Amino acid sequence: MGSEEHMGDASPRSRVEDLLYRYAEALDDGGFADWPGFFTEEAEYRLIPRENHARGLPASLMLCTGRGMMEDRVVAIREACVFSPHVCRHLYTNVRVAEGGDADGRLDVRANYAVYRTTEDGETVLLSVGRVLAGVVLEPEPRFTRMDVVYETFRIPGLLVYPI
Repeated sequence: MGSEEHMGDASPRSRVEDLLYRYAEALDDGGFADWPGFFTEEAEYRLIPRENHARGLPASLMLCTGRGMMEDRVVAIREACVFSPHVCRHLYTNVRVAEGGDADGRLDVRANYAVYRTTEDGETVLLSVGRVLAGVVLEPEPRFTRMDVVYETFRIPGLLVYPI
């Protein structure tokens, strides 16, 4: 997961977009093992319904506090989840980047997302839609310090609880 040399001179927004797109590419290409590497060691990942997020309720479909929990989730996906063969495609739009205001140089990121799933018979469906609210540090390499995936699609197949 090395960053490209020319990205050092890129704007913060370009570096954040590159992080999001590499993240999507890893998930879309089946690289769940690579997923934790997009986060700092202490990062938090939440897959949370819009209503719970709006009300400040902590109940999430998936919660990982720290990279270790993310690595455990990868093992669970590989060994315990049973689902029909499919591929996914993540799309990110309306990416917004703002200074987080912390001493560590964290940026606050907001983006809309859509994830499409195509089964081996060629049927494509919209799996999930919503927004990503994240914290990102750019140095030494862009990584997420937190990611809230606020989903609006309520019928997510139960056995497909994997990172979005």
